[in-house]
Amino acid sequence: MSGVLVEDRLQVSPVWIRMQPRGMNVYADDQVETLREVLIPTAAESTAIRQVLTESFGIDSEGVILKMRNHQGRLIPLSSCTGASSQHRPLLLEVTQTFQHVHPKPRTVPMTVISRKKTRLQAARRRIQRLEELLPDIKLKQNDKLAQELQCLEQKLRFLAHRMQVASSHRWRGGLDRAPLW
Repeated sequence: MSGVLVEDRLQVSPVWIRMQPRGMNVYADDQVETLREVLIPTAAESTAIRQVLTESFGIDSEGVILKMRNHQGRLIPLSSCTGASSQHRPLLLEVTQTFQHVHPKPRTVPMTVISRKKTRLQAARRRIQRLEELLPDIKLKQNDKLAQELQCLEQKLRFLAHRMQVASSHRWRGGLDRAPLW
């Protein structure tokens, strides 16, 4: 029976664990058994249990994730209440590296989106350049348009003044030349 030495004053529970490394060399040497009985202290925290497991199996704990599974293959928490296990139905300890099973896909933006953004940017730049070129002429055009509108208003005022003079020379005599047709 191999296990971690634990002080006598702590109560320990024996647990059979089979270690299954996933795609990595986690053994300290090549003659390490994969099925062991590990003594886990009762009322221990998960960090202490993790330390007991790494020491008993000779695992380097840096960058390693430990997953505990029961005999049915379901994940169970690393705690002192792991449940019953035997040599014929041991718990499974999976050892994986951090992000071992993650294969990121390259993030690419479709070329249509990039080309649309480029054309919009070019169109905005052309408009800005055209406005910068027309900026000196804008004041002149604005003054010319204002002068034309003033001339048009003066012509209308002269016409209205002439009509008012013509209308003021006529007087009402108070009678109709013809009788209404009612």
